[in-house]
Amino acid sequence: MAEKYEESVMAMPMKPRRGDKGVATSQFTNEIGNPIRIRVEETKDAGTNAKTQKRSTFDAVKIVIEGPTSISENTLTRQEAFEMLRCLQQMF
Repeated sequence: MAEKYEESVMAMPMKPRRGDKGVATSQFTNEIGNPIRIRVEETKDAGTNAKTQKRSTFDAVKIVIEGPTSISENTLTRQEAFEMLRCLQQMF
């Protein structure tokens, strides 16, 4: 199952809505009236395997959510981003 899953994640190109290739953005006003900007971009990152301690470079997705009083930034592996997308799709 992991092999099939990996193939589906890697075959899933990010489809930018506007802007540069590999970048998607959204600007909107949230439920409490604050302007919010979201930026999602393809990137490369590096991490260490917890079991083997082997350091690897991998394709990643960087997500930045910015409002008037806060900013959130997170870099995920493509698989983590795909799982987050699946969870959000289940909720909405």
